[in-house]
Amino acid sequence: MKLLFSDLPKYTIQKLVINSIDQAIYQAIVVIDNHEHVVWENSENVLRARSVMALRESFEPLGIDNIVLRHESAYDEMVGQPPKTANNRLEVPLGKTLYPELKL
Repeated sequence: MKLLFSDLPKYTIQKLVINSIDQAIYQAIVVIDNHEHVVWENSENVLRARSVMALRESFEPLGIDNIVLRHESAYDEMVGQPPKTANNRLEVPLGKTLYPELKL
């Protein structure tokens, strides 16, 4: 099932995952009813951005409370590490405030 960005207001989104694909390319994944769905920009293109902030800004109107940045490395073996035997997924929670104020 292709889940279009324009259809997201119809759903209760449990979590937004900003998936780090490669260097500066990020893909949006949403969790609905405990299932992950890649978000599509249109019927042919997956929703992607060149910055975490760009994706966060586009999802701001949806009021999602749980937002994480996810990274999984496919390059362990290339940097002298043994072949991985387990998942190396890292999820970092992101705050809800897009632009927090500087406290002096």
